[in-house]
Amino acid sequence: MKTTLKYILIFMLFTNCKAQNKTKSVTKMKTFDIETFEKNKNSLNEYIFTVKDSTIIEQGQWHSGYEETIKYKESYIQTYNKYYNNGKLKLTGNFYPENFNKGIWKEYDENGNLIKETDYDAPYKFTWEDIIAFIKKRKIKMDNEYLRITRDVVESTPFWGITYEKEDKTGLIHIGLNAYNGNIVQDEEFDYPELD
Repeated sequence: MKTTLKYILIFMLFTNCKAQNKTKSVTKMKTFDIETFEKNKNSLNEYIFTVKDSTIIEQGQWHSGYEETIKYKESYIQTYNKYYNNGKLKLTGNFYPENFNKGIWKEYDENGNLIKETDYDAPYKFTWEDIIAFIKKRKIKMDNEYLRITRDVVESTPFWGITYEKEDKTGLIHIGLNAYNGNIVQDEEFDYPELD
């Protein structure tokens, strides 16, 4: 009986220690490397460099802090980070260049406390990945000079928009999709916009 009790106590002690170790792990928040930036910035207060996996990082300084854009190889989505003057993270999120924010964006106070989260994908049940699959199925080239992928909410309904140049280069095509289910609500051709 004593031996059994001894083993139970050792087991409880061991599992209790393991549980404590798990709860003590802390996620380290990303910070801006001010020293490296100051050594390498150009006359425009910019520092652009490429890391081993061909990711391009563009950093800059603004009136009350720093910012960086991370461009991943073979990805259409980029990451934007904004930092306080002390180098602590202020804002972070992903975006599709010049068109829309994607996923969950997080904002922090100067002490590193999360103060706000915004989920830009929430209304878009037909996801970015679904849009990429749709584009591939339609054989639209992602390097099409006129390709624009947008999203908008009209009368409380979210929509995706895809505009691209026709293969014969005689005009443009615009496709509108309901972002709840991916149904095509618009598919029309039109002329190139007039240049001023």
